[in-house]
Order: sequence, then structure tokens, then C-alpha cells
Amino acid sequence: MEKFDTKANTWVQAQKRNRKEEEKKAKPSEEQLEDAIFHADLLCKQLKEEEDRARAASSRSRIRWVGKDAQGRPLKRRDRSGATCRRTKEDEIQQLQELLVDQPSTSSSWCLRQSAAQLEWQKARSHHLDSLLSSTVVPERRCSHCSAPAVLRCRECMPLEWLCHDCDVSKHSIHTLHNRESFNEGYFKCIPPTMSLVKTNDMFTLRHQDRLLPTGRPSHSCNPKGVTESIGRPVIFVCINGRYDLHLPKRVCNTCYYEWTPDWGDLIRSGYWPASVNGDTLYSTDVFKSFEDLKTVAPGLSRQAFLQMLERRTQHYGRTGKIHGDVFQRSFLEYMACQYECQEIMCEEPFSCPACTPKMLAVSVDGNRKQYRFRLSQRIDEPLFKGPFIMKDSAVTDFVDKVRTNVKCTPGKGTCGTSQWSAARETARRASRLDEEGLEVAVCRHGVLLKALNMFRGEIFAYPLFLQMQFQATNVHFYCTDIACKYWPYLEKVAKTMPELRPLLSMQPFLSVMHAKAHSTKCEIVWSGRNLEGAGSTAGEEVEMVNSFLSRCAITTKYMTKSARNDMLTVHAMGWNRRKQENLHVVLAKRYVKTITMLEGETQKMKDTCEELGCPEDKVQQWVNDVRDWATNDNTSGDNQSLQRSIEQLFLGLCQKKACLYRQTDSNKIRQLRRKRLREEKTKLLAAIRQYNTGQPPETEIQEEEVERRLSAEQQTTDSLIWPWEVQSDESVSILAQKKVFDAYMGKRRLVEERAIIVREMRQHCLYLRSQADKIRMQMQHVSCGGHSDMAQEGRDGLASLLKKRLADVDTHIQHLSSAYSLAIGPNAPQWPDDSVENHDQDSDISDDSSHP
Repeated sequence: MEKFDTKANTWVQAQKRNRKEEEKKAKPSEEQLEDAIFHADLLCKQLKEEEDRARAASSRSRIRWVGKDAQGRPLKRRDRSGATCRRTKEDEIQQLQELLVDQPSTSSSWCLRQSAAQLEWQKARSHHLDSLLSSTVVPERRCSHCSAPAVLRCRECMPLEWLCHDCDVSKHSIHTLHNRESFNEGYFKCIPPTMSLVKTNDMFTLRHQDRLLPTGRPSHSCNPKGVTESIGRPVIFVCINGRYDLHLPKRVCNTCYYEWTPDWGDLIRSGYWPASVNGDTLYSTDVFKSFEDLKTVAPGLSRQAFLQMLERRTQHYGRTGKIHGDVFQRSFLEYMACQYECQEIMCEEPFSCPACTPKMLAVSVDGNRKQYRFRLSQRIDEPLFKGPFIMKDSAVTDFVDKVRTNVKCTPGKGTCGTSQWSAARETARRASRLDEEGLEVAVCRHGVLLKALNMFRGEIFAYPLFLQMQFQATNVHFYCTDIACKYWPYLEKVAKTMPELRPLLSMQPFLSVMHAKAHSTKCEIVWSGRNLEGAGSTAGEEVEMVNSFLSRCAITTKYMTKSARNDMLTVHAMGWNRRKQENLHVVLAKRYVKTITMLEGETQKMKDTCEELGCPEDKVQQWVNDVRDWATNDNTSGDNQSLQRSIEQLFLGLCQKKACLYRQTDSNKIRQLRRKRLREEKTKLLAAIRQYNTGQPPETEIQEEEVERRLSAEQQTTDSLIWPWEVQSDESVSILAQKKVFDAYMGKRRLVEERAIIVREMRQHCLYLRSQADKIRMQMQHVSCGGHSDMAQEGRDGLASLLKKRLADVDTHIQHLSSAYSLAIGPNAPQWPDDSVENHDQDSDISDDSSHP
């Protein structure tokens, strides 16, 4: 039995070995697979070469003799029948269309380009990686100057980047701020400028050495080469590459033994700015410019983040040391304050809009509650910028106290429609943990910051009233707020007890267009800027764009002291306005072209709306007047007429807000709040309808089912709802149909006005820059005649140079904007006026171009 089991096991093992050998024979080896792939590639290559040869043979050009006439012009070809072969215009167009059929669309071509670029980067990634790794290999190089063995590399000296010890000392004793790399240990290592390589016992070691701060040399009459330099007092220097520990130079003339050490004037002329009065730390003005640009582009950037970046660069280049944040900020603000004074002398106006001077169409005012500041520091410092942008707190406080003394304030928030406005109030309590609770900002219709003030009691009416006083002499036509329907009655009440404020009533109230959607329907018709004559396409919401910028600034300013916050916000505002003023001509040109295009669409929309609702052209103005009469008729008595107006207003408001629910909101959270308000208004409407139906005969009752059907419809039907009190003749139409014609008419009317307004602003922009050039020339003449006697002679010479540069920049800007405006308006545009031509009145400009709807 045991022998039988042994034989069976032996037979099974033998069968397994045979099966494995058969599988191994059936499976091809790796060498066989590689040979098959190689032969396949070779076959594909041969086939491709044959195709290329066939294509080249078919595309060979044949020699053809072309007959010419006596004048040398080629003769027209004729077919065998004798007719001349001509290619008609239709044939060429058809061939062009056939070529363009296969071309991808703009969106698809962009996708293809991005995919191709991604594929190219993916193919080159391995090569880039190899190149990056090979750049860290330490080669055996000779000095680029003397052919000695190189011990250092300085990429800032390229193409002569390889240096020996002697050439390194001779070159970088002058170019102290270069970043060098040693490779004596087999890899590249950054070394500071205060270290040098010294060869001892056939080995290179690092040794400390004192380096001098690069500064300009004094204008001395002796031989410049016969000067001995020595080490002066140590100083810390900070530039965009981080911190350097250097020494001030001390120079002695070997001929006359004149000794010279740079003072404050020499350091500032060399491009440095002191960090303190002692001058132990110096900053490069380039690092201040970089910080200013970053704060303008990214206003939420803190000084700690910027200084940490500088410290990281310090460590990257082999140096050490920290940079003090408070000292940096104080020095930066002092530098910006001096720059602002230079701008004032050079006739620059950072807080004015060139296109709105001297006649400003609209000023938009709103509060920014995110610009608060915590009450952390009790230290009181005087700000460096006193009043150019943020008004003095003492003046604002005195005005608010005066208003509260003369006028009895009404407590509570203002309500319009179904919305309650926190900004529409006359009094407010002061927050306990905050010093400044926000910032009230005024901008023009182009988004240029004009004025601002600190809010200490929330958003009350007295703050925009104080800002309105600042524009009393600037010919402002519209004063835009988001609660104009509540603010203007308050202004009229205050003007009765304070006669000095009555001239402010000459301005026209303007309810910002987007905020008007949350007001009642009648309020929107009466106060919205979309329905005001002469407003153009002014939205009144320009301040919201600026508030978005200032809100990001609040990330850092809320922890600053009072004076530092004032100065930093002023710096932010100047950077914002500089960008706006530089791109103003591009914005106006684009806005003009866009207005012309939109005007064509609104004209067609007006025509289609009238045809849809059956409104003849001669009755458009009558329907517009009917809507205005309906909105201004505010009968508060308890009769049926008041109830009828309330029903019309609620129904119209529900229809409009329901139609704009998805067009104006992109968040489910906001839509939920809007739907809640719609339900509340619908409940009020049905209650008013039931109240109206009480005591009415059946033929004059309002059908609730019909009203609910109209409100629940997905789209508004062309047959408008007619109320029972409107049924007086066959020509009666609902206020909803009249409101549609009213909106279309106002949309077209505003664009016609906007076209004339933009042309006037272009003209004012040109005249403003020309007047600036004249002021600069007068200032140059004043300086050349001995003006500014309080300055030193060197200061006056520097001012003359800055004025020349400023005049050249203004002339260049005039050429750019003239080209942009001429291109936008076209060849049929009127000629630009000379300096002697005065500005026309605003009303006449609009009436000339918009006399017809």
C-alpha cells in the first residue's frame, strides 16, 4: 500500500513539471517581445517614409508658361470652348466657408490650446527635472576674469559669474549686495557678504570681513582715485532681498586730507530711507515701493507677512537677523507722507476725479461697518495725513453735536416696503469694545475715492450730511445713498433749523439702483436713479466696489493705533485712486462703445414692448406720466382709494420681485429669505383684497383665485390684470402693463443720456490734464524765479527736475487718452475743444443729444 502511494505521488509531480514546461514554451520570452516591437516600429517607419515620398511627389509644382499682354499683365485663361475662366465672388466666398467649416469654435480652440500646452509641459517635465538637477552639479571652472581656479559663483555678475578669491574681493568690495555661492565643500552654499573664502593648508575656509554700504561719493575736486576708504559705524540695511549687516563708509582724500562720512542727505540721495532719527537702520526705497504696490493689489497683506518674506529671503541667501515690524511701519508711513507733500508741490490731486472736474454728476455715499477698530491702545498720536482723505474727528463730532442740539431726533430704524434699514436712523448707541465703528465713504461715479470720515455711533444720517457739506462747492448734481427716501426728508427737516444747510437741497436725491429693488415699488419709481432725468447709467452703487477693497484693508487696520489706521487707510486710498486715474481713459472709451451697443438693444426692446402690450407711440409718454402719478399719489386716508393703491402696489411689487428672484440672487440662503418676504407680502395682499371685497357688489369684487393664478404663473402673460376700479372704458389698462412700458422707456432714455454724459466726461478729462500741464509750467516758472525760498538750493533744483518729469508724464498721458477717445468715438466725432472753450452746462449737453425718447 505504501509503495502504491509513493508511485502515485511521483506520477502527480511529474505531470505538474510537464505542464509547467509546456506553459513556459507557449509563453514568449521578454527578448522575443522586444524583437517583435522593434520590427513593428521599423515597419511603421518604412510605411511613413513611403507616404511622405508619395505626398512630396504629388505636391511638386509644374512649370507653367503664363501669357502677358503689352502692358505686362497676365492674360486670362480660356477653356477649350473659348470662354474666359473667371472666379466669381460667390465662388470665393463658398471656398472660404468650406475652409472655415473645419475650424473649431473659439471656446473649443481655447480648450485645444490648453490641452496642447499641458501635453507639451508633460513631455518636457523629465527634461526640466534633469536640467534642474544638473544645475546643482559643482563643475570645475576657471575664473571668468583671470583664469585661476574658481571658488565662488555670483549669478548677479553673469555672464562673468565664476570668480576666484582675489577677483571676488576686488569685485564684491564694490558690489556688496550681490548674493554669492561657494562650492568648496562639493555643493553650492550661499554665503553672506561679510564672509570670504581664504585658502589655508590647501583648503578654503570662511573668514569674517567687514563690508561697506554702497553710497554715492561726494563731489570733491581732488583726484577721485586718491581716496582711502575705512570702516565707519555699523548699520542694518534692509532691501527686497532681506537684511544686511554692513558699515557706513568713511573716506579720506590723500591729497587734501578731506574726511567725509555720509549724512542723512547723502543716504537719501543714495536711495535709502532712515528707520529712526539715530539712523542705525536703513531701508531701501525700493522695498517701500514694493510694499505699497502689494498693499494696493492685496490690501489684506499684513506687514508681518511682508517682513516674514524678507526674513526668509535673508536666510535663503545665507544671512541672519530679524526685521522690526513697528520700526518698519513708522518709517514707511513717514516716507509716504513726504511723497504726498512732493505730489502736492507738483500739482497732483490724488483725491479728485479728472473726468468729474469741474462739474461732477453724482457722488455715492455709504458706510462700511467692517472698518472698525478695537479699543486696545490708549496712546494718542497725531496722524501724518491730516484731512486729505479722512476728515478730522473733532470737526465731525462738533457737527453731529450741533445737529442733535438743533433738531429733535426720531429714534428707531427706517422702514421702506418690507425692508428695515439699519442705516436709515437718526440716533444710535456707541459700541463698548470699539473706538471707530466704521468708515463713511464718498466716491464719484467712476469709483474714485473723494472723502471719508470715521463713524463712532453707527450709520446715522448726520454722517452723510457732513460729507454732503464738503461737496457743496463742486457742482454735484446727484447725491446717491441707499436710503435716499428716508435721508432726504431728514435733510429738509434739518435745513429748516439750520439755514446754512439749505443750499444742499439744490442737489437731487438719488436712490442707488440695486438697493431700490429692496424698497417699495412706489419708492423705486420715485427715487431710483434709473428713473431720474439726467442720471444716465449711473448706478449709485460705485461705493460698494470701493467698500469691497476697504473691507480687505480692515483685516490689518482694526488692530492698529488710531493714527496708524488713519495713515494706512490714506495710503490705501491713494493707491486705489492712482490705478483708477491711470486707467480712466480706457474705462471711458469702453463704456462709450458699450453704451452705443446697449442703446440699439434697448431701442428694439422698447419697440417690442409697445407692440406686445398694444401701446401706440403717441401714448408712451401718457403711460409714463400715469405710472409717475400713481407712484407719487400717497393718499393715507382710510377710504377705498387708499386701499386700491395699496393693492396695486403690493401686487406690482410681488410680480417684479418674483420675476427677479433667480436673476438677481445666486445663493439658496438669500432666495430663502426672499421667498419668506414674498409670502409675507402675499398674505398682506390677500388680506387687503378681502377688506376691499367687504361691502362690494359681486360684479366689482376682486377674484382672489385670479390674483393667485397670476402670482403663481411661471411667466407673466401678455394680457395684464385689470382691477375693477380701472374698468371705465375699453381702453383701460393695468398699472402692471404701464410699468413695463415705463421701465423700457427709462432704460432707453438713460442710455441716450449716458452717451452725452460720457462725451462730456471725456472732454473734461482732456481739459483737466491740460490745466494740470499749465499749472506745472507755472510752478516751474515760479521755482526758476526764486520761489520756495524756505527750501535749500539743492531742494529747489530737485523740485525743478521732478516738475519736468511730471510735465512729460502728463503730456504722454494726454496723447494716450486722445488716441483712445478718438478711436472709441470714431471719425464722425466732434473735434476736441481747445483750452479756451468753456464747459457747457450739464442740462444742455443732455438735452441736445436726448431730445427724443
